[in-house]
Amino acid sequence: MFKVVTLYGHDMADRYDHTTFGLAALCEVENGEILHKFLDKNELIDSSWRPKRIESRLAIPLLVRHEPKRVQDLIDSSLEFNVELQHIEFEKAELSNNPHQQLHRTVSRWLEFEVDDVEIPQFMSKIPRKWERFDDLIVLQQHAFSSTEWNIFLQNKETDTRRDFWRDIAHSLGGKRLARQHPIAPDKLRSSQTELLYGDSGWVEFLDHGVRFGFDATQVMFSSGNVTERRRIGFIPMNDEVVIDAYAGVGYYSLHMAKRSLAKVVHACELNPNSIKGLKWAREANNLEESIVIHEGDNNETLPKLYGIADRCHLGLLPSSEPVWEHAIQCLKIAGGWLHIHMNVDDSNIDAWRDETLVKLRKFAKKHNRNWKIESPHLESVKSYSPHVRHIVLDVHCCEN
Repeated sequence: MFKVVTLYGHDMADRYDHTTFGLAALCEVENGEILHKFLDKNELIDSSWRPKRIESRLAIPLLVRHEPKRVQDLIDSSLEFNVELQHIEFEKAELSNNPHQQLHRTVSRWLEFEVDDVEIPQFMSKIPRKWERFDDLIVLQQHAFSSTEWNIFLQNKETDTRRDFWRDIAHSLGGKRLARQHPIAPDKLRSSQTELLYGDSGWVEFLDHGVRFGFDATQVMFSSGNVTERRRIGFIPMNDEVVIDAYAGVGYYSLHMAKRSLAKVVHACELNPNSIKGLKWAREANNLEESIVIHEGDNNETLPKLYGIADRCHLGLLPSSEPVWEHAIQCLKIAGGWLHIHMNVDDSNIDAWRDETLVKLRKFAKKHNRNWKIESPHLESVKSYSPHVRHIVLDVHCCEN
């Protein structure tokens, strides 16, 4: 028989039996793909060994934790062609660098001697399939490892053992630190409540299209999913322009507009002190001290001080930036300028929202004696925010009639 044995607390070092004989599922080669998909779906394949062709048949290695009779019964009741189980000689396969497979192996090893065989599929079905990476920090989604089964499993572990578990999860995903998202705090700052699971600090530094970012990922939000919009905004020429970024955060867009779009000056408005700390760090790291002016405080207080100076206003708050649309109209120069309005909108309502937004902007412009033609030459679809809801950006041009 063959078996992978892992002892936690020892850097998950692999120790293999010297024998190369193991249980295999054999079928005719023409049915091999169907069998492989079925076994993979049911988490029965041992990927540490290489499938083998024996004359006209394909042999696929099986995990030893499953009883042969149970596996045979499952196959016979699910597939219409003949599959035979035998012990044969396999060659060891190179371990895949695919992070999903590495995570799967790591979790399997932790569960192997802790959980009954019949319970393992329940645990494995709840492991995360998505995460974000900032520097060497892996940020799991909110519900990762938080099902009832996983909560009981982890709560029964001593603190040091839980730390070792989180360490191994981080390493399997190519990181050195691990965190898990939690809902944004229902406060005015929309504070991040990300939980640091393994590591000493949440501070991260990384490059994004040539722009350096730095911030504490446990204190502020940063969506890597907006990378296409940050790329796009940095390609818009803003030479000699004065730009206002009403929700600057850690500089998601301010830095790109100053460094890549070559704006003359970006007035970055931000309320959250943790975001401001990251923004100040990045302003210095990118040598943009003369290009970015930071305005700390509430937009209702900072934006009125910037009326009439801007060629362009960026409004990047989700789910809606509408509270500052009237301010943004007044921040533009008398001759007009551009607005970039971020919004979460239902897929079926995008066209109607676009028309309604232009009506509202024209109303604000008329109210403040801006005799402008206001049109939207472009609407950018950034990403899916939730089922049937999209994050979009409306580019609006305001100019004198």
